[in-house]
Amino acid sequence: MRTIRKFTLATLIAVLAMTAAASARPLASQRVAVESRGDVFAFALTPLGPGSLKRDSGTTTWRDPVRRVVVRDGQRIDVNDTVGRFQGSRGSLSARFHIEWTNAGNDFIAGSGRWTLIGGTGEYAGLRGGGRSGHVWLPGGKITLRAEGVLRRG
Repeated sequence: MRTIRKFTLATLIAVLAMTAAASARPLASQRVAVESRGDVFAFALTPLGPGSLKRDSGTTTWRDPVRRVVVRDGQRIDVNDTVGRFQGSRGSLSARFHIEWTNAGNDFIAGSGRWTLIGGTGEYAGLRGGGRSGHVWLPGGKITLRAEGVLRRG
């Protein structure tokens, strides 16, 4: 009986130790949003859930997109593949964007797409992930975007 109690007590201590260690580690993944305005080439990263990433902001640069045109169900779609680099105070993020633009009328162009993180420095080093994005090309050439997704370590 004493052996069973010792085994049960040892098992309970081990389980409590593993639970404490697991709760002390940062979360493996975190939802984030990145918003950017093309008229000032600025961005803001906002955490959408708990995790180690904090709010950040800075400047955005874009690689010239690779462009092609397709027609789906009679509608012209301008497809762009590009890379955005977001340089903030906590480090930099580089992400590949695939955006499909359609004419929304009245000089507005709407785009939706997906993005994949391809590199990072500083606090963003070693992150992976991606998500979906929405874009609007406003009259006068200004662009705004919001990209939401999940980033994780490793």
